[in-house]
Amino acid sequence: MENIKCIYYVAVLFVHHFMSSLAMPAKNLTTDQSALLQFKTHITSDPYRLLADNWSISNPVCRWVGISCDARHGRVKTLNLSSMELGGTIPPHLGNLSFLMNLDLGDNNFHGHLPNELGQLRRLRGFSIGNNKISGVVPTWIDSLSKIHFLYLYNNSFTGTISHSLFNLTTLEVLSLRGNNIEGSISSEIGKLTNLKIFDMARNHLSGTMPWSSMGNISSLQSLSLTNNSLFGSLPNDICNRLPNLEFLSLSINGLSGQLPASLGDCSKLHTLSLSYNKFTGHIPNAIGNLIKLVHLLLSDNNLAQPSSGLFGSLPADICNHLPALQYLYLSRNVISGTIPKTINNCTALEIFDLDENRLTGEIPDEIGNLQSLQYLLLGSNGLTGIIPASIFNISTIAEIELEQNNLSGCLPSSFGQWLPNLVRLTTGENKLTGTIPNSISNASKLTFLDLSANSFSGRFPNTFGNLRLLKYLGLGENNLTTESPNAEWSFLSSLTNCRELENLYLDSNPLYGVLPLSIGNISANLQYFRASNCKIKGSLPEEIGNLHSLLVLDISRNDLNGSIPTTVGRLPNLQEYGSMGIASTRGDVYSFGVLLMETFTRKKPTDEMLAREMSLKNLVESSLPHAVTEVVDANLLRDQNTFDARVNCMLSIMDLALNCSMESPKQRINMKDALAKLKKIKLQFHKDVGAPN
Repeated sequence: MENIKCIYYVAVLFVHHFMSSLAMPAKNLTTDQSALLQFKTHITSDPYRLLADNWSISNPVCRWVGISCDARHGRVKTLNLSSMELGGTIPPHLGNLSFLMNLDLGDNNFHGHLPNELGQLRRLRGFSIGNNKISGVVPTWIDSLSKIHFLYLYNNSFTGTISHSLFNLTTLEVLSLRGNNIEGSISSEIGKLTNLKIFDMARNHLSGTMPWSSMGNISSLQSLSLTNNSLFGSLPNDICNRLPNLEFLSLSINGLSGQLPASLGDCSKLHTLSLSYNKFTGHIPNAIGNLIKLVHLLLSDNNLAQPSSGLFGSLPADICNHLPALQYLYLSRNVISGTIPKTINNCTALEIFDLDENRLTGEIPDEIGNLQSLQYLLLGSNGLTGIIPASIFNISTIAEIELEQNNLSGCLPSSFGQWLPNLVRLTTGENKLTGTIPNSISNASKLTFLDLSANSFSGRFPNTFGNLRLLKYLGLGENNLTTESPNAEWSFLSSLTNCRELENLYLDSNPLYGVLPLSIGNISANLQYFRASNCKIKGSLPEEIGNLHSLLVLDISRNDLNGSIPTTVGRLPNLQEYGSMGIASTRGDVYSFGVLLMETFTRKKPTDEMLAREMSLKNLVESSLPHAVTEVVDANLLRDQNTFDARVNCMLSIMDLALNCSMESPKQRINMKDALAKLKKIKLQFHKDVGAPN
């Protein structure tokens, strides 16, 4: 009997223990449910009612949207609410989700600070709060997450410096703090992160030099992005030996200097090399041609390829033989000389070819027409000669062609426009082009920006421009274009009434003759700039001009107009520049530049409804100086409290310059050369005030 009782008690204890073990997950799952319901109460915006309609005690927690549970313990393992447009704050209750391994709240509208209680999530492997509005310093409790692999804090408003304790998280594979307000330097302790694959601190306020020697411990590093900071120093000669697995290197928009190391050619896995907007000098190493996986090469805005260097002072003839995967080639604003090699057609994957503002000479090779994936051809401001190859206008993928400020000659092909269904922007201004403007240009129906000014085009002004219904900018000034008859109305102007998006129309210095038609009043309601000075126009200015309510600048000076100025001009509340009696157009251009400065930095248009008829944009800016400039400039430009005073001073200087450009009397206006010099001084002073590189 005693044995039976003993067995009975053992059985009871076993059953009790077994039932208790079954009850424990349920109890803890209730804890998880309570934490999540508390989180729900902190949600202030749930536009799709994803939580409002689903997170309910009538549904099992493990079936709630964004929730997955651990099969073994029955606890919440993953909380993924990314990209749901949720808003609110993150409560401390989430720290009770003790089995949580992945927390993803990215791409929402959460604000406030991260609660310290999140440091209790010791099982966490991945944490993402990217693309929100979280503020405060990067919390020190993150170093408690000893198993963390992926840490995404990008595109928020974190401030302060990088805590040294962050570098104790030796399991980290991804550390992304891009797009915040982090200051200070990068500690040499980063070398402790021996498993790191992605380090992204772009668009912050980091300064100092890179700790390249300690980074040599991170042989696992695949992606290094520090674009748009204030770093200085040079690249180490053995950078590729230290980082042999590097695939993505982006250091653009910093203050880096020195020469590019030839060893860059040893980074055999590199597919993106971005070093634009720095102070690198000397030559571009030929060894870059060894990077057969290179897709993106961005070296614009440096002082590279000095002709005296004797290496990559010009584009190597075989550059495309070695870079078969190249898609983006940005080399603009350097001092690259020589010619464009004909072998460029071997870069069959090329989408962007940017060599603007260099010292290129010779002809544009016809072989460029073989680049059937090309979208952007940017060769402006060089010394190129010869004709524009007709083959360029057969690239159906091309969106932008910029060839302005060269010495190009010859005619545009008669088939121009027929095979350009995606062309948005074409600039050939300031060349030596001749012949007529082909009517076929109207087939490029997506054109929004067309500048053919300052050439020697002749013949009649095409009536087919009206087919370019998306056109915003049309520049045909300083050519030899004419109309049908010296005494006829401008029929081409009537055709432009179909261009309902047109904002800028420049026809000045063409022997157009003829008479302005009544249809001038039917041109786009968005027209802001109309220049037709020195065009030998006869007749009078039609009263219908008063219908162009958005007009800012009307320059019809140096013509043969007669009659009086129509009273309807008084119906143009935004007109800020009216030239009819020989006012020099260059002063008008300065005026336009002043208005552009005001528009850019106030983020307002003179046509905005908020500006009453008696208060122009210029008057609004003028009345704000000097004590209320913060009331009129774009608030987004003043958000950084650490540089607030420097930004306000910068805005004051820019608005003062804008007003000097837009004085009522043309003679009182600053000239464009001096305006540019003053703008550069403002930039230098701002960089000095905020401690940024020039």
